[in-house]
Amino acid sequence: MSSKDKYLDDLLSDGETRSVNEELFDTGVPPWYDRVKVRRAQRYFRENFAAIYYATICGLLAALTVPSILNALIFTTRKPTFKIAAKRYLAAMKHTINWYCQDFEPGSSSWKSLEHVRRVHSTIVKRAIAKNYGIIISQKDLAITQFAFMGYVILNPEKVGSRTSPQDLEALCHFWRVLGFLLGLEDRFNVCTPNMEETIARIDQIQRKHLKSTLTKRDDKFERAAEALLAGLWCFNLLLDHGALMFAAGRVAGLPGYSYWSAEKLAGEESHYRQLGWKSRGVLFVILSIHEVMLQKDWFRNIFNWILLTSGQFVIVMSNVFLKIFKV
Repeated sequence: MSSKDKYLDDLLSDGETRSVNEELFDTGVPPWYDRVKVRRAQRYFRENFAAIYYATICGLLAALTVPSILNALIFTTRKPTFKIAAKRYLAAMKHTINWYCQDFEPGSSSWKSLEHVRRVHSTIVKRAIAKNYGIIISQKDLAITQFAFMGYVILNPEKVGSRTSPQDLEALCHFWRVLGFLLGLEDRFNVCTPNMEETIARIDQIQRKHLKSTLTKRDDKFERAAEALLAGLWCFNLLLDHGALMFAAGRVAGLPGYSYWSAEKLAGEESHYRQLGWKSRGVLFVILSIHEVMLQKDWFRNIFNWILLTSGQFVIVMSNVFLKIFKV
């Protein structure tokens, strides 16, 4: 077994038995931190916000099919209602945009955001221990969540609509390697490594050998959590239709039966498209037209990214108002 193949086996066995590493929380940025690469990744984010946001939604839906991640979500929310989902996912969007827009320096809003997330993780871990629940946030779960935020941008840029160069992808992987470290992910489980070829191999293993399987075994518990995820972000994006996004997630993941354009459909292939209602089909057409066709045009990408970034910043400004209204 090669070292590349060994990564997933170690992640699913040893990584599942090891909790988030809180000893890394107070170490500051790692010695291999490269500010130039981080800033390039942040610029790449601004230039491809629509694609990265879409890829992240598909990635989070895929991550929720992993039983341990879904169980952790249920442990912390009990019942994923709209109000709870709105609070959680608006806060998550606020944190993510902070990370992409500020340097990782003590005192910055990005650093304060990281400290908040680490405190939340630490509290959850202690609650689980007190209730004899076992490991609630494992190294495996943290790595798969890391994949959710960047994996599909690396694997399928043409499906999500990103415009990339090898240097951009290397910067993005460095950015998430830093974030993984700062959130308590050990180097041997970190999806992102100093070597781009090895990083792509790890991302591919998680997708092809693990998430493809879990995505085909969705149950009612997952469907409720997925609906809550999409409902929680509905105020930011009206295209978050459950049926359309589940089809999109299967398509980005490369599952069979998720072909869409006539030129790519295989004879005799059973398409999941037939299971969608008319509303979901309409939303899906808009989503795929935007991400697989229109975002390839510079003028459209610039305008659409600006619209989404502006609305995202507005939601961040208004998030405290939303959360007070929800009174969760």
